[in-house]
Amino acid sequence: MPLPILAMMLCTFSIGTAESVIAGILPRIADDLGVSLSAAGLLVSVYAAVVVVVGPLMTLATGRLPRKPLLLGMLALFTLGNVIAALAAPAGSYALLVTGRLVSAFAHSTVFALCLTSAGELAPPGQRASAGAKITLGFGLAMVLGVPLGTFVGQHFGWSATFWTITAMSLGCLALLARCFPSGPQLPAADGGAAGGGAAGGGSALAELRVLARPRVLRAIAITVFCSAGVFTAFTYAVPLLTDVSGFSEEAVTALLLLYGAGGVAGNALGGKAADRSLVPSLTVILAAVTGALLLLAAVASVPWLTAGALLLLGLAYFGTVPGLNTIIVTSAEVGSPTLALSVNSSAFNIGIAAGGLLGGAAVQSGAGLRAAPVVGAAVVAAGLAVCAYELRTRRRPAPARALATSSAGKD
Repeated sequence: MPLPILAMMLCTFSIGTAESVIAGILPRIADDLGVSLSAAGLLVSVYAAVVVVVGPLMTLATGRLPRKPLLLGMLALFTLGNVIAALAAPAGSYALLVTGRLVSAFAHSTVFALCLTSAGELAPPGQRASAGAKITLGFGLAMVLGVPLGTFVGQHFGWSATFWTITAMSLGCLALLARCFPSGPQLPAADGGAAGGGAAGGGSALAELRVLARPRVLRAIAITVFCSAGVFTAFTYAVPLLTDVSGFSEEAVTALLLLYGAGGVAGNALGGKAADRSLVPSLTVILAAVTGALLLLAAVASVPWLTAGALLLLGLAYFGTVPGLNTIIVTSAEVGSPTLALSVNSSAFNIGIAAGGLLGGAAVQSGAGLRAAPVVGAAVVAAGLAVCAYELRTRRRPAPARALATSSAGKD
């Protein structure tokens, strides 16, 4: 793995850990700061809301800055946010912790989008999705290793130590990227200008925003929302499903979640290779697999060993969609602002996660039971599958004769 891509993968590992580890240390935060559990839970909601709303705006505002200084600056901002969060423990200040989370969230989408775009541009021809898969692997590893490690540190050394650990990881990434990330013209900026030349040749912000109105870009965003919403409709209630319906102990649930994460790591790698070979067709097949895995989980939930297999399949299939979803948004916005589109797509993932939690809660409270959550989730993913199938059909549709004539004239 090229060193810059490895450094960016470690960067997304740090970001993914910081975003999700809060759930594992929530009770300790509530106790130490003297706030209710629901108030502590707002730390998750506030972070997600900033990623959704502010992330694309931040990316748009900084889109014409030179690539390397922008990435280092955003990563430094993310690191500062974790320092502020770590200092909130000795200060006993809930407001300071919220501030730290806000500062980190400001940089989240831009760092992620810059890493994905840069990895694709550094990759050899035909390997863009695989390079992007290595970046998104950082998020998968955050779920498998980062969150359990951060929770362990918080439980044994205090939750302030969790944020200091993330700070140390971020500083390491910052030093590594400062040393190995290329700053020459081989990395075009998000608007097509030279990476080292700022706004050279860039269009207006309005022109970049128009990219997001393209039907193909909107379809790519819709697929992301439907897919993540469907999976998190089920995953939000996976623990009670595993304990109350499947009969697993709480200790076994930890192992099962690790199994889900291990499937995700494998699926991420396989999904990247599949997307390189055939982007939209492979994404269509994988979305069908996600739908099937959710239905299987609902059907076999009372049989423990089959439930474990369904959970592994779900992790394999869901994370297998991530490289394709990120690649399709980049290719759809190729002439315009792929970095901005990726930032919006990151927001789309967070919108889907939030919507999935609400849908899952409504399904469970409807009286249909915990099995209803994966069934509803499968229906939501199926909607994304329908959009993807339509996208596949439009890409295979022959171009109008007038468009072909214009294209030929341009070549002549």
